[in-house]
Amino acid sequence: MSAESRIAQLASSPLLRNYAFDRSQGAIRPEQKFLSPLCEVPTLNFRYKQFNAENRFKLANTKRDVGGKATQVGFSATDQSLTLEPNALDFRIPNVEGLSDEDLQFSLMHGTNILADSAGLSLTSETLSLAVAATTGSQFNIGWGVSASGTSTYDPIGDPTNGLDLAIFNVLKAVAGTCPVKVLFGATAFRKFRSNSFIRSRFIVGSERAKTAAGVGLQSPNIGDVGNLLFGNPQCLLATTVYDTAAQGITESLAYAFDDKALVFAASDAPNTFDPSFMKTFATMGGFFKPGAYRSVDERDQFLKMDWTTLPYVTNTLAGQLINTSPTS
Repeated sequence: MSAESRIAQLASSPLLRNYAFDRSQGAIRPEQKFLSPLCEVPTLNFRYKQFNAENRFKLANTKRDVGGKATQVGFSATDQSLTLEPNALDFRIPNVEGLSDEDLQFSLMHGTNILADSAGLSLTSETLSLAVAATTGSQFNIGWGVSASGTSTYDPIGDPTNGLDLAIFNVLKAVAGTCPVKVLFGATAFRKFRSNSFIRSRFIVGSERAKTAAGVGLQSPNIGDVGNLLFGNPQCLLATTVYDTAAQGITESLAYAFDDKALVFAASDAPNTFDPSFMKTFATMGGFFKPGAYRSVDERDQFLKMDWTTLPYVTNTLAGQLINTSPTS
């Protein structure tokens, strides 16, 4: 069997297809799952419920007379149509002729791992950028903590729970409590939050070393402690994804993907095209990565190719509130 036939056969095998699906799901960053979980749709072209002030929470009449008609639930002329976007990445597999079937299978799995990780990072970066762009116009500009010099720079009142509670209150009202409200912290935003004196004063410990002049010990909270401080005890997550902002070939310049912002939003843990979540990542049912293979133009090497269709999308702008913790920077 030719090298081209071997790699094509292995790339399209159920083993690699299942492996690609599992790896693509596993490579999705925690921020992505938290903010914009996957919402499966049947075809590339689909519709989703457009929530606005007129139709957000109309109650459907579920009662039916004997022999009578049932209330129909579905899309209307005001709802939106979308199309999933094609995505693709390729990985070179050199010297296919010299590889055994087992080694070739392992090479394809290795390539799948690399492609899945790269795709997951790109999807997370795109999703966070979309979330910020959709909410920047109505963001809260409140400062937390201190500047690098140690002087107070932003909020003279200083307690960050005030702004967060107001944002949570607004988002909860916008979705009428039908979706969980969550808070995503950027790395710099959370560093400011946990160092804030008002926040630390809520965590009193008995450590002699940590005792202040007032005779009490203070401890900075971790992300798991934050929900208990806020209105409604929302789920909270720290965004730690880092990516290189430098152009190809230039010395790397690493940056946190979310950094000095926090986002209060509503998101269903199992979204569909009807729920009022702030964001969703639409994807086709039954799979994410679709593996295949092709030969390079110069016919020297074989490539593992990976295709998928997704669409991260802000479906309900009323269900998200951005907080900029460095409004003067």
